[in-house]
Amino acid sequence: MTQEASQAPETGHGAETPSTQDNWLEQAFPEDAVAEHGGELIPLRQHPQLAKYGSAADMAKSLLHAQALVGRKTVGLTRPAEDAAPEDWEQYRAELRRMTGVPDSPDGYELDAPGGLPVDEGLMDWFRNSAHEMGLSPEQAQGLSERYNGWLVETAQEFARRHEASRHETLRGLNTRWGGDSAANLELARRGFSTFAGRAGLTQAEQETILAAHGDDPVMIRLFHGVGMAFAEDGFVTGSPGPGSRGREVSSQRFFAEEVFGGRGE
Repeated sequence: MTQEASQAPETGHGAETPSTQDNWLEQAFPEDAVAEHGGELIPLRQHPQLAKYGSAADMAKSLLHAQALVGRKTVGLTRPAEDAAPEDWEQYRAELRRMTGVPDSPDGYELDAPGGLPVDEGLMDWFRNSAHEMGLSPEQAQGLSERYNGWLVETAQEFARRHEASRHETLRGLNTRWGGDSAANLELARRGFSTFAGRAGLTQAEQETILAAHGDDPVMIRLFHGVGMAFAEDGFVTGSPGPGSRGREVSSQRFFAEEVFGGRGE
């Protein structure tokens, strides 16, 4: 005779079955206990956040672990909600500045000046004040300063290259236009400018500023060549181009250093 024996359920420490999971939730929370989920109230026993725990012990361990993590967080580094109170935002920003090492004042930033260029103290002060206002760390401020300095040096070098190319182009154009009379005409243009500027009351510094800005402009050179011719005809331009100046061409360096700037260019 065959006997059928019912197998008793295993009671090991494996995963909880749905029946035992529902059982601990029912034992842990009363039937009328509710919580919000998806914008509506549902029985706490049916809350999906609790359904992932196999037992009350699992839920307790997870809660203790979360509390331990919160205890290690620095106060104020959790970004407040957009509609949070102003004092919450103030606390958050103050703690963030403290953690990132923002100095107490703009003078706390130590910034390197661009190499090979004059230091603009006004610009440096503006940069420090802006960095402090924006809450940049010393490392961020220094990194931004280094990038700006690099751009500044590259810009200055590019300007110098373009300026030199413009000087050479001006010389070629005037030599083409005037041919063998280039040296004499350039000297006359320089003296015409000097005479005109002197009669206008310009100081030497003001004249040099104009020459620095427009000394390689072929139109300006032709203009003051015409002024020099007019003054020469009226006897206001003194001196002469000098022996041997006609019939010779000049290099770009001598053109600007000797002829246009009268020895003050290079």
